[in-house]
Amino acid sequence: MRLFTPFITAVALLMLLPLGLFGQGVTTANIRGQLADRETGDPLIGATIQAVHTPSGTTYGNVTDVDGFFRLPNVRVGGPYTLTA
Repeated sequence: MRLFTPFITAVALLMLLPLGLFGQGVTTANIRGQLADRETGDPLIGATIQAVHTPSGTTYGNVTDVDGFFRLPNVRVGGPYTLTA
């Protein structure tokens, strides 16, 4: 019976271990959107997008695709951001 108790304790602790992994939180975010011509509504292909995280000055950039969509993955959480095209 003495060996059985430490075994049960070890198994119980191992079962609780994954619960701690869910508390990691979000450390990055994404910015996405579409650019289009104001007059015609046509997508702007190959436009350069720049986002600046105002508090830190960190800069992120990308180019629009053939449908005018842009994606800025793994940016800092929060803001504000200044976007320019």
